[in-house]
Amino acid sequence: MDRYNKLSDHLKRRYGARVHRLVIDAGFTCPNREKSGPCIFCDPTGSGFNALHNLSIREQVLKQREWAMKKYNATKFIAYFQSFSNTYAPIDVLRERYSEALVDDSIVQLAVSTRPDCVPEEVLKLLDEFKARVDVSLELGLQTINSKTLRILRRGHGVAEFIDAVVRAKKHGLEIVAHVIVDLPWDELEDVIDTARTLSYLGVDGVKMHSLYVVEDSLLGELFKKGAFQPVSFEEFVERTIAFLEHLSPSIVIHRLTSDPPKMGTLFARWGLSKWQIISAIETELERRNTFQGAKFKPAGGGQFNRS
Repeated sequence: MDRYNKLSDHLKRRYGARVHRLVIDAGFTCPNREKSGPCIFCDPTGSGFNALHNLSIREQVLKQREWAMKKYNATKFIAYFQSFSNTYAPIDVLRERYSEALVDDSIVQLAVSTRPDCVPEEVLKLLDEFKARVDVSLELGLQTINSKTLRILRRGHGVAEFIDAVVRAKKHGLEIVAHVIVDLPWDELEDVIDTARTLSYLGVDGVKMHSLYVVEDSLLGELFKKGAFQPVSFEEFVERTIAFLEHLSPSIVIHRLTSDPPKMGTLFARWGLSKWQIISAIETELERRNTFQGAKFKPAGGGQFNRS
């Protein structure tokens, strides 16, 4: 019995086949980097370290698709604009680069990752246009509902900007995927629970859960080497992950439970464990506790979700 709403199952139900995500670096940057500097955890590639950076968008899509077809027998694909802020450019530039990724009908979804303070109305209207060609999802980095922690992370936006972006994007019928980090050292368990509840009440469609990793050439890396903070223990990470899932609406799709760190230049990541060891530990603990996503979720108006 699945105890959380897995992305793989969701995509198979939706598209009738295995769907593979193609990571794209479209050559964008980020307003934070141009103004006050990057978020403290951001690596030099803007979290796009798996992308094929020296190729055109079309070449990136075709090369990754060929690999995924051979390795996973995938037949349908998501064009995922991942590196930096993928709405931070003039509309004509965005239209051209998004279009370049839609090489043929095997691309069933356009996924655009960006900041919540980087989605003006003209960008939402552009994404709305693409809905006539493919499904469209907008990925917004929140990380936490704790405003104090957001300032420590140097996110350059608050919770209000995230809420505003979700509400406006929903008016355009866009699917919303929120990014959260459940093991931020400056957060408490209560912050993790509040984040899950807020995302549920906002009606986001999906969540990408990240475990905090520390890379060289980042402000967080400098703090780590100075001993300015202590990473959350693995046991605490599992505890927070389960609490997050329990308080999250069962309708929200879980895109991931942990993050993939860069292969090079990583100072701390995943407690030395593989992604599959972490997922197995979370799933085993869910089973042991006989709990599940939404077990403690209270829908709007009160009451408690009861799984049948």
